[in-house]
Order: sequence, then C-alpha cells, then structure tokens
Amino acid sequence: MIRSDELDRIAIEDMKHTSKVRLGFSDFSINLYENTKNKILTELNATEQDWNNPKWQLKNRISSVDEISRYVNLTQEEYDDIERVSKEYRFAITPYYFSLIDFNNPNCPIKMQSFPNIKELCEGGQLDPMNEEQSNPSGRITRRYPNKLIINVTNACPMYCRHCQRRRLIGNFDKHISKEGIDESIEFIENNETIREVLVTGGDALLLSNNQLEKIFYRLSQISHVDVIRIGTRVIPTLPFRINEELAVLLRKYKVQVSTQFNHACEITPEAVRAIDMLVDHGILVRNQMVLLHNVNDDKYCVQKTNEELQKYRVIPYYMFHPKEIKGTNHFQVSIDKGLEIMKHLEGRTSGMCKPTYVYNSPGGLGKIPLVPIQNIEHEKEGYKFTTWENKTFVKKF
Repeated sequence: MIRSDELDRIAIEDMKHTSKVRLGFSDFSINLYENTKNKILTELNATEQDWNNPKWQLKNRISSVDEISRYVNLTQEEYDDIERVSKEYRFAITPYYFSLIDFNNPNCPIKMQSFPNIKELCEGGQLDPMNEEQSNPSGRITRRYPNKLIINVTNACPMYCRHCQRRRLIGNFDKHISKEGIDESIEFIENNETIREVLVTGGDALLLSNNQLEKIFYRLSQISHVDVIRIGTRVIPTLPFRINEELAVLLRKYKVQVSTQFNHACEITPEAVRAIDMLVDHGILVRNQMVLLHNVNDDKYCVQKTNEELQKYRVIPYYMFHPKEIKGTNHFQVSIDKGLEIMKHLEGRTSGMCKPTYVYNSPGGLGKIPLVPIQNIEHEKEGYKFTTWENKTFVKKF
C-alpha cells in the first residue's frame, strides 16, 4: 500500500496537467465546433447533408483572407499578414477543420497548423531538406531505403499544413499524378524484387477517387514481391467525411495499412473517431505519425494525453517526428532536448502502447534516426548502470 500510494501521488499530479489539454470530445470543443459550423452553413446557405459531403467540403475550402473575414474579425495587421503570406505559400482549410479553431487562443493548435503566419517569410530552412528530388529513380517515386519506397500520387490535400514537408509541391493548383507517372512508378517496382513495401502518399492519397485508388492497389497487389501496401493520409483529422463504407471495404480488400497524422488531442473529435471506427472495424491497421511542433504540442503532458486518446480509440502511436528544417517553418522548430524530455516523461507514466518512437530525419534523405534519452543506461566498471522512469538507479553486473 505504501508503494501504491506513492504511485497514486504521481498519477494525480500528472492528471492535474493532462486535464488542461484541450480534447476534441470536450464540451468546449464540441460547442465551438457546432457554433462555427452553423455560422458557415448559414453563410453558404448549406445543409447538414452538404456538410457531411467531402466533395462539398473540398469545394468550399477557405482559401483567401477575404473568406476568413466572413467568419472572423481580423485586425488590419492580421489581414495584411495573411494576404502577404498567401501570395508566397497557398493555403486552404476545410470548413470542418476551420470549425475546430479557438479564435480566442492565439496559440490554438488548429489555427497554428492551418493559418498562414507572417513568420513563414523569415529566412532559413530548405525547400527540399530530405533531398526527395534526387531520391527519385523513376516516375513519382521517393526511395530512401533498400526494401521500401514512396509513390507520390498527388500534390492535393484537404488542408495545407503550415509545417508541410512538401510545401514546395503545393503550387497554385491541385493536381494528381498522370497515368503515365503511375505506370512508370509501378513498372519500376515490378522490375525491382528488393521492394517489399510501398507507401502511396502525396499530398494526401485519399483525395484520389476510389476508382483511381483501386487501379493502383490492384496493380501493386499483383506484384509477387510486394508484401505491404500503405497509404499516407491526413483526411481523418481534416476531412473525416472522406472515410466511408465503400472506402473501408476497398482498403480491406487490398489489406492496405493506414498512416495518419494527429498532432494534438483537440483534433480527435467525434467525427474523426467515427472515421477511425469505420476503418478499424473493417480490420484496417491505423497508425499515427505525430510531428513535434513548437506552440502546438511541444509539451510533455500534451503529447501524453494525445497518445493516450489515440490508444483509447484504437490508433497506434507510431512516430513522433522531430520537425524538418523546411523553408518557411522555422517558427515550428523545437530542440532535440525538448523531444528527449518528453520521451523521458512518457516512460512509466503511460502505457508502452502510448509511446511513439521519437525520430530525427537525417538531412539529404539518409533516413530516420531513433532518438532515446541517453541517461537511461551508462557503462560502469562492473556492469551497466540503469536509471528507471523515477530516476532510481541500479547496476547490472557483467
């Protein structure tokens, strides 16, 4: 009981902090969502049926400062900054995702990820830090590892994340890869027996039609040495209405695994969970790849709660990416020490199922490097000195 009481004190202290993390299921978030949603529906003379239609959502994306001004009172400085940045870097926000923004919080995680920020015009960073342009042997492929590769099938996304690693490809128009580009990419895979895993991504691969996706999945499934097909998408947090029965059946048919990106617990809404349930109930593996972002989620309690919410709704926390040094994204940068501090905090304080692997992407596309708190183990003269999650130590002799 002494030990149990000791653990209770730690858990209660953690709960004081994690309870302050905004959740997508909180009354605050739901009321915020419904209020903005109703405002948009009224302004556009639209219905609930329209709102739940992904094509309507894409058609009515908020993509100019004047459209933002229809729903939010901007200062002249805010108006000018958004307009100036949008001339350099295009933006678009689905009405759904826009409705999650808390405009009374200047550091609202949804706003930070979706609104153009004047800091995007600061110097620093690279357009292609992962050297993807030089990692393309054929078609629209990116290859960094011996037995797996990426096919980039589109530059389109429901919402253009301000931290996007491929913002150089956003351009002025949404455009899917041509049939010739797909054919060339798949022919390369057919002719290289070393490739066992293919990630279909973009942009957001789920902005292709089900018919277009099936053609790609079918051809990949006919290649004997391809064991795994994955798809990269952020529609679950930004356009959850795209996930329906027909799509889930299609993904199950070809045993496609899903990689998504929730960066904050407030993105895990009832609508997003409906989409998750649709996929998982059809036997589809869904994994999350969080990006660590300054003023969005670079807080140990926020990361803990977000990953606990993901586990709760049957999404596997897979990676926590250190932010890439992309041109226009310096304001999202965090220190590696901060990331290691977060990972150290997660040890023992949450389930191992809630702990993603913290990774740093090597410059030039040389691959991911897992980062772990180095103070956990030290070499001693007599053996190894281990440090537990409570900073208690012991030595295991050789």
